[in-house]
Amino acid sequence: MKRNVLFVSLAVCLAFFGASRPGLAASDLTGSLQQEGWKLVAPGVLQRSLENNKVETLGFGAEGLRFKLDEMKAHYAFLRTELERQPDNKDLRRAIRAHRAEMLRTAAALENAKSAGEMGSISEKTAGGIDCTIKYGAQVNAFHLTGGTQGVGATTNSYFNSNCGQTGEVYAHSFSRATGADNVIRTASHTDPMSGVRSGGNVTASTSNTVAGVRDCYSYSYATMTSYDIGVTYAQSVSNSACPNPINVDAYVDYSYVQLYGYDCQTVTWYASVSGGNSPYSYTWTRNGSYLGSGPSYSEMFCGYNYSSSYGADATVTVTDNSSPSQSDSASASTWIYTYANSSNCGGYPYYEICPQQPLD
Repeated sequence: MKRNVLFVSLAVCLAFFGASRPGLAASDLTGSLQQEGWKLVAPGVLQRSLENNKVETLGFGAEGLRFKLDEMKAHYAFLRTELERQPDNKDLRRAIRAHRAEMLRTAAALENAKSAGEMGSISEKTAGGIDCTIKYGAQVNAFHLTGGTQGVGATTNSYFNSNCGQTGEVYAHSFSRATGADNVIRTASHTDPMSGVRSGGNVTASTSNTVAGVRDCYSYSYATMTSYDIGVTYAQSVSNSACPNPINVDAYVDYSYVQLYGYDCQTVTWYASVSGGNSPYSYTWTRNGSYLGSGPSYSEMFCGYNYSSSYGADATVTVTDNSSPSQSDSASASTWIYTYANSSNCGGYPYYEICPQQPLD
């Protein structure tokens, strides 16, 4: 979020000083943001891509409100389609009502901005004092479930913070859908606030949900902040369509026990067996927390020391898949090492006859 805070400082500085600071023209601000990866996608609207397919949007004045309204209308149409598939889903109905209420507030604000200039562009609007600190942002995630559970989920958070009188409105929306092995469609959809407006100088909005399923997976997270005082709209969104199989890992070893006479040596190999998840996989072998190696198998040589002993040797493999977010699972396998003194202790050098000993218990 450091880059978001940097933008706020630039934007608020421009809003505070307006035309009295010709060096801080709107084009200069746009240019500096484009150097940080923002792209102009519509008049008064910039976007940039973040990690894990997230998109953040920055809008100025009435143009920003119009873009926000269009985005919300598109998702509103999606929710209505989902309701047609599940007409008895009460959570979905409540989320649709809340989403529609936020759209109506945005539409009303847009009309006011166009007719009365109540929300001017960032280069025209002045607000607050020079020492003001304003912070805003969002955190959105849409993901498939891990840890052996199939399904999807979404989490959403938005916030606005000002120490000098400016106010902001925050809104959070999350949606998850998946079809189970029983062919039942499961949907979870939440918004915050459910009714009214979450507005003030220090406000947050957050939602989260998950659903279990094995196919037809989809989740979506959307968060917005709108401040009419500084003429800015901000949003983050992300969607996920992955519903991978849970990853399952097993381990086995080629020798359940090894007998070593004198100074003889034997190589033992451990193997990993993987199902589910998304390839390619990465492998990490450890013993008692210490790193041994990587790859789908691990080999180690054991040698005798010309005396009788016995001990166990195990290896644990942790496999991580290529999903986003990634899944991982671990498994272990053990062998038992028996060592014996050679024939110099019972048959006489140099013939090295094998001593008639049995494996130790």
